[in-house]
Amino acid sequence: MKRLLRNPMFFASLAVLCAFGLGFGLARQESGPLVEPLGLVKHASSVAYAQTLERGYADLAKKVMPGVVNISTYVRPKMMGPQFGQQFGQMGPGGRGDLFQKFFEDFFGGRMPMPRDMRPQDEDESEPQPKGKGGRKVQMALGTGFIIDEKEGLILTNHHVIQGSEEVRVQFKEDDSEHAPAEVIGRDPELDVALLKVKNGKLTALPLGDSDQVEVGEYVLAVGNPLGYGHTVSHGILSAKGRINPEFRMGKYLQTDASINPGNSGGPLLNMKGEVIGINNAIDARAQGIGFAIPINLVKSILGQLKSKGSVSRGFLGVSVGDLTPELAEQMKINPKVRGVVISDLTPGAPAMGAGLRPYDVIISVNGEKVESAQDLTAKITSIAVGDKAKIAFLRGGKEQQVTVQVSERPLLGQDGGGKPGKGSKPARSTYEELGFRVGEVTPANSRQYGIPAEALKGKARVVVTDLEYGKPAAESGLARGDLILDIAGEAVENVADLDRILKRLKDKSVMMRVKRFDMAGNEFVVLVVLSR
Repeated sequence: MKRLLRNPMFFASLAVLCAFGLGFGLARQESGPLVEPLGLVKHASSVAYAQTLERGYADLAKKVMPGVVNISTYVRPKMMGPQFGQQFGQMGPGGRGDLFQKFFEDFFGGRMPMPRDMRPQDEDESEPQPKGKGGRKVQMALGTGFIIDEKEGLILTNHHVIQGSEEVRVQFKEDDSEHAPAEVIGRDPELDVALLKVKNGKLTALPLGDSDQVEVGEYVLAVGNPLGYGHTVSHGILSAKGRINPEFRMGKYLQTDASINPGNSGGPLLNMKGEVIGINNAIDARAQGIGFAIPINLVKSILGQLKSKGSVSRGFLGVSVGDLTPELAEQMKINPKVRGVVISDLTPGAPAMGAGLRPYDVIISVNGEKVESAQDLTAKITSIAVGDKAKIAFLRGGKEQQVTVQVSERPLLGQDGGGKPGKGSKPARSTYEELGFRVGEVTPANSRQYGIPAEALKGKARVVVTDLEYGKPAAESGLARGDLILDIAGEAVENVADLDRILKRLKDKSVMMRVKRFDMAGNEFVVLVVLSR
């Protein structure tokens, strides 16, 4: 080292290196940092970076805010009993109400915006007044939507935001005193999407992005109406893609840590270009900063059907399946590295049974694309157009086979998947479907999705309301998804056949139903509902 210090060439080289380093640093100071996140950073200093990023968020919020709307839904209550006042008198920001308990359960581990204060005596006179009998309409829920077509006045939101409502109104700006009436022109309960139409002046549409191209770690912005605080902006990153939820069978969620709260449902999740990459849909109530959005590419794939016919037709195979676990693979003598789904049951008359598929067959691919989970199979089959053919590769006895299946139309929620009706015929509708609701038989295995504690199913009442049709008698009566039907006019309902038989036999214009509901703590209560035909 001493010899090196005595060498004059060492000092000359050191001087050259210092000069080069100083020159490079000055050059970078003028041109900016090596990495410019989001294309926003133009200066090297941390202060300039923070100011530029802050300005970027502010500019983006100003750009997208006109395309976001607050949504209010209204219903005319027709319930009887002392619970009515309790259900409509104890709701507010941070509060809890029980009328649409299942909806709240759906959002907190499912998908429902929590309504704010809905006390009838505090209603503003500008709120819509009902025509005819039934009393004043009360606010049912608050949510969010965003404009996608300014010429036609089209707005996207979640289906659960408007489900069961009699009237839907939108607010374009937080300081608007008037709420414009909106018409529901399309519904897709399975993807949880609804399409609204408004007649208004100048609107600002938000562009739809490409949710397949977004990357984990990208900055995102969420705009919505959380707990009634309209047009609230929050930001974060895209935390993950492809999140699986058993209650979301149509695809896989985007996950974000941008703050999403009850009321954000139906609002846009945007990238830094101002493009919508998802519809905010759910939160995990066990944690902070875990929110989920429906990928916008899934929504774009069904928009045409929502516009043209108001509903969505999807492919249907007619199988009940479970994931191929290592334990099942061992029992079936299948290579544990094989991915697929095991058929546990088939729907009589559906395409799968007609094609010769059987229980214990292991489906490994559809049209050459690998099937890795039950949800993956659902997504692939439902994306196939009704009437088109699908090549199903499966394992039977450890040997691979293939069959071609012509997919039929997927039944609506709560309906059984029977075969396709004959030419010129229409599937028979049950009495309860004519009244605008669908039912199923709840079990301990599926009770959570209806907000029903498994331990509450000890009695004979097992018939649960699974879906409601807008504008029909059931929705107007105050019947709600997740209601357990106990009896009709005092006659016990123990299964779906009982329900249909009793409704067909009773010829009265109005019938009284007794239903059981559960609050968020699992407490149960019984209410009376008058169902008018």
